[in-house]
Amino acid sequence: MEITRRIADYVVSTQLEDFPPDGIQAAKGAIMDCLGCALAGSREPLADILSEFVQANGAGASASVIGRGFKTSAADAAQVNGAISHALDYDDITRALKGHPTAVLMPPALALAESQGATGLEMLMAYMLGFEVACSIGEAMSPEYYDELGWHPTGPLGALGAAVAASRILKLDRDQTAMAISLAASQAAGLRQNFGTMTKPFHAGAACRTGVTAAQLVAAGFTASLDAIEGRFGFLHAFSGGGGYEADRILENLGKTCYLVESGIEIKKYPCCGSAHLALDATTRILDRSPLNAADIEKIDVLVDFDPPRSLIHDRPQSALEGKFSMQYCLAAAVLDGKVGMDAFTDQQVLRPEAQDLIRKVTMRRSADFQGQPSWVESYNQVAVHLKDGTVLTERVDRISEGALRGVTMNEIIDKFRDCASTILTTDDTQELVAGLNELEQLPDVRHIADLLRGDGAA
Repeated sequence: MEITRRIADYVVSTQLEDFPPDGIQAAKGAIMDCLGCALAGSREPLADILSEFVQANGAGASASVIGRGFKTSAADAAQVNGAISHALDYDDITRALKGHPTAVLMPPALALAESQGATGLEMLMAYMLGFEVACSIGEAMSPEYYDELGWHPTGPLGALGAAVAASRILKLDRDQTAMAISLAASQAAGLRQNFGTMTKPFHAGAACRTGVTAAQLVAAGFTASLDAIEGRFGFLHAFSGGGGYEADRILENLGKTCYLVESGIEIKKYPCCGSAHLALDATTRILDRSPLNAADIEKIDVLVDFDPPRSLIHDRPQSALEGKFSMQYCLAAAVLDGKVGMDAFTDQQVLRPEAQDLIRKVTMRRSADFQGQPSWVESYNQVAVHLKDGTVLTERVDRISEGALRGVTMNEIIDKFRDCASTILTTDDTQELVAGLNELEQLPDVRHIADLLRGDGAA
């Protein structure tokens, strides 16, 4: 079965009218959200390191680095922008990918759209096609890919989606697009063992760079196979641990299931691992009705629908980055501070004695309802706060499983974007970006958007 080439057919031939209006609106919301996360992430220490690296080693000045005030090559810009989009772990997630779609799709689409002088519609289409392809392949992977083998789905699947987005911007033909996907498949990587370090957002940046590099090389005449997804030694086989994948599902779903709607896009309310969000929602509800004093807490039990720790691999975090991947710290911060925002994730906040004390009282385990099921079941989390006087405060939150933009409105996305941009851009530039991104498919040229996003680079 010619899966890779059939994917390429879909990428080359699909038009905007093939997407439902709510899918298009979700894509625009996700793009705005991701760019806001990148602006906020542009002040993280990894942004300094990566910016210095590409300025010392890069070439060309065709694409903007968000929030840093300079241009570099499209591949380098995509890499830095991908990493800073994911730096705060504030960017969106989707069920079918079981990872972060927009941080690996928007940066390559933006970098090449700027360098090519592409329209907003062309950039939007590149994003949506990358989303659909990455999700369709993600749905075909074995459970072991997500549960047992240690891969960070955002990295490997993101590289394929990034190659699709880049190929569409560069207007590659069917065979070229298939080869770009295949070339990206040979570069795909990302290990969950690196969660809680700068390397996790690097996975997103590397996927972005992979997509741009693959498409540019193929456009220049570089060759790759035409069947690297389905082949005997291809992506599905290798990343699924040699079996358990369902290759037929890709073509059964691609172009028929709109993943932008059916899988949806979850916009994050908290700048930390998405695996902690339902429990944070539950804790917030408890706090809303019963303000708590940490000294009165005996223990906190968290029932989750996945097999712990999955992504939450730090039960005793010692740094801000580790805290983002710690259920224990996230709930401790919620109790101590009444909220979990960007200021919760500093080394000082994680290491404060009251947080370290409360962390030891939080236990995470899988509900008996889910034993024996794949770890990436989408259902509910339940938090029970046991007080020293014998009182038990319990709250359950179910995952929203319908809708394109899940649990959020466009106005809330705009508010989050403005908050993320507030320390980087002027109010006028922020408002101009909001207006342009709201009407993205009408923009004749994305270069002005890129100019605004670049900023002046001032800290």
